[in-house]
Amino acid sequence: MSQETAAPPASKRRVFASRLFSTLILWGILTLAFKWKSDWLLIALTGFFGVAGAVEYFRLLRSEKHARSFNMLGLGICLAYWATMTWWVMNHKQAPPMWLELAALTASVHGAFLLCYRHQLEGAATLQRIFSTVFGVVYTVIFFGFIARLMYFKGDGESATGMFLVIYLVMVTKFSDMGAYAFGVVFGKHKMIPHISPAKSWEGLAGAFITSFAGAVIMLWWKPVELLPLTWLHGLILAPVLCAAGITGDLAESVIKRCTSIKDSGHAFPGIGGILDLTDSLLFTAPVFYFYLEAIAA
Repeated sequence: MSQETAAPPASKRRVFASRLFSTLILWGILTLAFKWKSDWLLIALTGFFGVAGAVEYFRLLRSEKHARSFNMLGLGICLAYWATMTWWVMNHKQAPPMWLELAALTASVHGAFLLCYRHQLEGAATLQRIFSTVFGVVYTVIFFGFIARLMYFKGDGESATGMFLVIYLVMVTKFSDMGAYAFGVVFGKHKMIPHISPAKSWEGLAGAFITSFAGAVIMLWWKPVELLPLTWLHGLILAPVLCAAGITGDLAESVIKRCTSIKDSGHAFPGIGGILDLTDSLLFTAPVFYFYLEAIAA
């Protein structure tokens, strides 16, 4: 009996250790990119995660016969988006205008309808294929592309001057993720949304907000000048906003996985799962952060 009761804590410790290991590897890669001040490496990393997330998304839908999409069309648009983003950044040293997102959205809508004309209509299933394709482009590369835009937010035409804004975003978002997991494991007793994510608890939610504030304070104390126009006031306001957006993103991926009967989007990172399992919260926090900065800098 004692052996049976001792097993779950050990398993939780292993999961936490593997999650921490994967997170430290990612932080190490990100630190090297910023240390070398390599624009192309930063864009390459962002593009890799964006496209890899798109691959996982369309693979998830392929496994569910009632939620299929036009995979090749969606992936083609995602690749074209990041190829254009990379070319523009390397040649102009700034993020491209918003026409890139509008072009990707327009191409996905037009392309999905054009592909429908080749086959007999299948009622709501045909509409689902169109919607799933368009949503996949928006959810993966367009949302994740805002990280690249943050790199060049101040746009001096010389280099990625918004590097520390990206670090702030990643730190607050990932501190929130780790806080939710750690507090949930240690204190979690009251389920938050069990029909979507059985592991989420209200105690974990409280931990997420606490650790997101901690991440924001560390960044604002460490690099107050480099984070401008993000002042202490705006930085502390953004902490709970980004935390809430990150939790929404985490739950959004849980909805997708539950609807496709998949536990993890992939197995790229031990203890975490696939690319989407790692970036789901960033997909939602990056655009929120970008538009907030646009509002206060106007």
